[in-house]
Amino acid sequence: MNESFLHFIWQFQYFTKDKLQTTAGQNLQILRPGRLNNDSGADFQDARIVIGELEWIGSIEIHLKSSDWYQHTHQNNPAYGNVILHVVWENDQNITYSDRTYIPTLELQTLTDKNLLVRYGQFLGSSQTIPCHTQFAGTESIYKLSMLDKAMSVRLKEKAEFVSDLFQNSGYDWEETTYKLMAKNFGFHINAESFFKIAERLPLRILKRHRDNLFQLEALLFGMAGFLEESPKDEYHCALQKEYDFLKIKYGLADKQLLLHEWKFLRLRPSNFPTVRLAQFARIIQENINLFSVFLHLDSLATFKKLLRVEQSSYWQNHYVFGNNSNQKVPVIGLSSVENLLINTVVPLTASYSIQKNEPRFLTKSIRLLEELPAEKNTISESWKGLGLNIQNAFDSQAGIKWYKDFCSQKKCLQCDVGIQIMKKSN
Repeated sequence: MNESFLHFIWQFQYFTKDKLQTTAGQNLQILRPGRLNNDSGADFQDARIVIGELEWIGSIEIHLKSSDWYQHTHQNNPAYGNVILHVVWENDQNITYSDRTYIPTLELQTLTDKNLLVRYGQFLGSSQTIPCHTQFAGTESIYKLSMLDKAMSVRLKEKAEFVSDLFQNSGYDWEETTYKLMAKNFGFHINAESFFKIAERLPLRILKRHRDNLFQLEALLFGMAGFLEESPKDEYHCALQKEYDFLKIKYGLADKQLLLHEWKFLRLRPSNFPTVRLAQFARIIQENINLFSVFLHLDSLATFKKLLRVEQSSYWQNHYVFGNNSNQKVPVIGLSSVENLLINTVVPLTASYSIQKNEPRFLTKSIRLLEELPAEKNTISESWKGLGLNIQNAFDSQAGIKWYKDFCSQKKCLQCDVGIQIMKKSN
């Protein structure tokens, strides 16, 4: 039992309302249960009820036990001064307003169909990845589509807010923001934080000064990554060390480089080694120093992919790590990796810019890009597909990830449109 269940019961009025009375024995009529409040303050706003012969308009607060009012210190919070009804599962204590008058209270445990509680218990007790897996297929598609839209809206908003914070911390410079976000995503989760640290410690303005020299860009990036602190493995490694020794003094970068143990190689395919990714990142920086402007104004998905599928320098076409020649040519960045960069860099950037500049066309562009990109392949998407959910593109797979993480894995079934419909059917 938790308050989410009581919110559901109250919102949809799934309890016996014949001859309804407060715990004080006053007749109670519910004209409007109010709208669910997801911000601070009472749980439901703008409700209308009649107690005795007097009509009240105000807020509804919901608790498992009436004594929770004091446990949550609502008696000291003016935001709860307009509560007209306290809805509880168990009335274990009479509660008063600040003026010592009793707050009208409705106890639900004797008014609620226990089958609803059993069904909700099945959700909470499910060991499956998606708690409603046995009932999911029988739920109308409109509620599934509604949840995909709802989840995607939240996910896109959160990503845009992250970019907005990054923008503020980057001196309100969109190009610097793009550089940092791109660097983070070039770590592809495993090495994301290490890549991000490099971008924070090595400003884009320094790289811009060496745009015409890929060797110097590599010296700066590999030097900041800490890969030039070890004994030289070959002539190229030695040459990069000498170049970085000069550049780190010139730009005051000494003691800012990462340590080698901050990089992860274990269980990565060689093509995903951070050394290879750094070389590819250097090439992208060289060819597209004004990445934000490019991302903002490009519309063709094919052009986006061509822009990011660059060929790293000749050394890194034959090496995965320093000093070890590869028997086969090292591939350029893969198509799935490019698509990942588009989803996690271009989409949130344009969405954040759209919000800040109040330019809806850029948000439309973000959504269109997600709809044009293929669905990501991961265990969450496969779980949804196994239940018959049509995951067609990146919009669907991204929404599916958010749906699962925010609702299914946390058993927030009564905040999910599908979960609500399943509960309604059991009533």
